[in-house]
Amino acid sequence: MSLQNRADSAELRAPKVAGTGQEAPKEASPSRPLNRTERAAWLGLLATHLRLLRTLDTELVAAERLPMSSFEVLLTLAEAPGGHLRMKDIAASLLISRSGLTRIVDDLERQGLVERRKCSSDARGFDAVLTDAGTRAYRRARKVHLTNLRSEFLDKLTPEQLTALSDIWRTVGFDDSANAC
Repeated sequence: MSLQNRADSAELRAPKVAGTGQEAPKEASPSRPLNRTERAAWLGLLATHLRLLRTLDTELVAAERLPMSSFEVLLTLAEAPGGHLRMKDIAASLLISRSGLTRIVDDLERQGLVERRKCSSDARGFDAVLTDAGTRAYRRARKVHLTNLRSEFLDKLTPEQLTALSDIWRTVGFDDSANAC
């Protein structure tokens, strides 16, 4: 019997919470196979994320010749006090490696959208600084980003679904105190 068939067979035997049709919580091993609901939630998250990133990237490149990774750096800098941040702090906030950020900033620097400056508080570090051209590029790209984010995701959900989804992200540990996008 394949792993998927075993998982499907186990799902069929799982007890249900009375009146909900949902499976009762299990006290089993955390490495147990995913049930249908868990699998749908997980794969839905991954597929939605991937689809949105591809769409946003495609639209940003088509409209502004700016990939999503570059937009995220400009967004981070645009929201930072004074339009500058330590390179290591940008990398940490975007969950990318320092070398990955260096490649993105190199490209943005060639385009005149960002400058690199020695950090005033630590001579070993560098700040990325948003230029005036970078601010203008960010503002144009932001319109493209928000238009597509709304049409491809946010506008498809009711206000109640958006509230529930934001509650779910908080429950699993997302800190929504940052002003993003």
